[in-house]
Amino acid sequence: MVLLTVRQYEGKSYRMFVEWLIEAYYLRLFLQLPRIPHFTALQKFADRINNTLLGKVISSFIIGTGTRHIFAGIDSTGFKVTHASEYYTERAKLRRRK
Repeated sequence: MVLLTVRQYEGKSYRMFVEWLIEAYYLRLFLQLPRIPHFTALQKFADRINNTLLGKVISSFIIGTGTRHIFAGIDSTGFKVTHASEYYTERAKLRRRK
């Protein structure tokens, strides 16, 4: 689950993520990975994970960290925040007006 989250954060394909993971020594050390999984193992896990299980994992993380407020946004454009439109950044008050 952690590897899939990091892969998504890095914005890499499964193959590229596994190649990147070879170089990410300190991450592997922190996660105590005895070996790097094959990229298809990550793909298969992502395909098979149950949405209910994913919801439980997220809920337990929120409860465990004591988070009181969650601010979330849904975006299906695929663009990163750095590519937001001028209108959106002004409406969402992400930038100060000049």
